[in-house]
Amino acid sequence: MSSLNTAGKGHAIVTDGFWRKSLSAIRALGKAGYAVTVLGDSVFTTGFWSRFTTCRWRCPSAATSAEAFRNSLLHRLQAFAGGALPVLFPMEDASLMLIAENVAEFGRFCRFLLPPWESLLVAQDKGETAHLAAQIGLPAPRSLMPANPDELIKVLADLPFHDAMVKPRYGRGAAGNVYNPVLPAEEWRRHWKRYGPLLVQERIPAEGRGLGVSLLMDADGICVAQFAHERLRQYPVSGGPSTDRRSILAPELIEMSLALTKKLRWRGIVMVEWKLDPRDNCPKLMEINPRFWGSLELAVRAGVNFPVLYARAACAESLPPPPSYSAGVRCRWLVPGDILRYLSSPAPDRESLAEFLRDLRLAEEWDPEDVRGGLALLACTGAQALNPHYWKYLRR
Repeated sequence: MSSLNTAGKGHAIVTDGFWRKSLSAIRALGKAGYAVTVLGDSVFTTGFWSRFTTCRWRCPSAATSAEAFRNSLLHRLQAFAGGALPVLFPMEDASLMLIAENVAEFGRFCRFLLPPWESLLVAQDKGETAHLAAQIGLPAPRSLMPANPDELIKVLADLPFHDAMVKPRYGRGAAGNVYNPVLPAEEWRRHWKRYGPLLVQERIPAEGRGLGVSLLMDADGICVAQFAHERLRQYPVSGGPSTDRRSILAPELIEMSLALTKKLRWRGIVMVEWKLDPRDNCPKLMEINPRFWGSLELAVRAGVNFPVLYARAACAESLPPPPSYSAGVRCRWLVPGDILRYLSSPAPDRESLAEFLRDLRLAEEWDPEDVRGGLALLACTGAQALNPHYWKYLRR
């Protein structure tokens, strides 16, 4: 592969190239004419093998070695000094937070859009997110933030609401969630030590629909892209990443999400997660995801090309109002997400095998213009089967 091909619309650098959302971004950018550099820590980085990848950079992961990642990336970025600056896509939390902590340093060598540091801290903390929702009048589950394990135990002994759950204040998805919080005191202390500060929250009934609003705010805080979707299935079935989703039109939900981003003075990408409470048919704010999300491919297929719009906004291009998109578009995370969801679901709750196989065409892994990338995703996922970190990601 060539090293620094800057022909076309410019150069984009995508971190954390293993993940499927990274492959989606690589494909979207490559099809639009960007030269795409992909970062990964091993030969089993999925994005390395996409047809749309121009250059591969081997470097440590920010999640496992932040300082080594920082030094390696800064060294590589110096190759662009004196020329057109590339657009940097920090795809995972660790990469994003490292860039946010070193904005001035990285800003000399690349372009990106990030919210203020204090806003990122709110987004990373589910407790602070719930507190902010209450401040601005957005519906959210009732939440309590004990200061330590002993206070947690006292709170659980005298709950002010009927159905509760305990979840980590920091982190994504369902990892560390306890849905029936009746455990011995020592078990709660171990749980706190393992997952960090815990949040006690009113539980929305499981049958409530999971909803997501994805937004892109430019450098002036103007929304230049918006998209909404609903979860259809997830793995683990008790709560985890979506494996099947569908685009929806939800103007009121988008407006509520925009109220949140305005309060936070948000810049760049964000996905606001909601859950529809079947008791009052009202969506409740669950969390804020400050980076590109796992179901990114659905938005692209429905008509909102977030990666390309992000690149243009980061380069201070003047963008038109948010593009419209098609409702009813479905997209599946098939390997291994929906396969594991199907196999682990109780027989009465899952669709027939014929129905499961009929929808294979909706798999986000498949792109007729990038067969090599799709095959690499299967191979690299298989190679990670013995990696505990990957299984932790699957269940988060």
